[in-house]
Amino acid sequence: MTEFDYRLDVNRRADHLLVLLHGYGATQHDIAPVAQHVDPIGRFSALSPRGPIEVAGGGASWYDFDASWTADPASFAAVLEALDAFVGSVASRLSIERKNVVVGGFSQGAGLAAWLAYDTPQESRPAGLWCCGTIIDVDNQALDLTAAQGSRALILAGRSDPNVPLERSRAQASRLEEASVDVTMSEHDGGHGLSAPMLADMTNWLTTIP
Repeated sequence: MTEFDYRLDVNRRADHLLVLLHGYGATQHDIAPVAQHVDPIGRFSALSPRGPIEVAGGGASWYDFDASWTADPASFAAVLEALDAFVGSVASRLSIERKNVVVGGFSQGAGLAAWLAYDTPQESRPAGLWCCGTIIDVDNQALDLTAAQGSRALILAGRSDPNVPLERSRAQASRLEEASVDVTMSEHDGGHGLSAPMLADMTNWLTTIP
């Protein structure tokens, strides 16, 4: 089974867990500071795993992919299964129920987070999904959103993002809404990154998580 390096920031008063998945070429330490900006009242402990594949120049990737950035199905399935088990084990260690876990990610981590939220067993479905990136197809199959009904999602989008065009983010939000997901769309000026206004919207959204 894949073992993850990770950063875990534990708030002893927290009864929720926020999972933060970094983008390609980044690390757990790059995305972990998001937690302190979006959870000022301390409802969440924060888990920031590191992708298992080292990349040239530093940083990590969650899975293998080809020249067109298409995910290798075997590599993707393996990390998805391992990550689901890992999140479950950390939540159990902190005595936090899976229904009180919020998962999400940036860029490459966003696509993986969506599958972690909705392609895992029903009892593992999180309280919410946040993503700043593309919900990808794997092995030419779109993510089945049957298990998403009744959940919450936050879509963060930069209006000038060259990697994830705004219309793609809007289409993802519409697809989730059609699956009866309570979607919050956060659009802001800027490119491929998590801006301060996005983090402010994420702060507000997290307060809606029961």
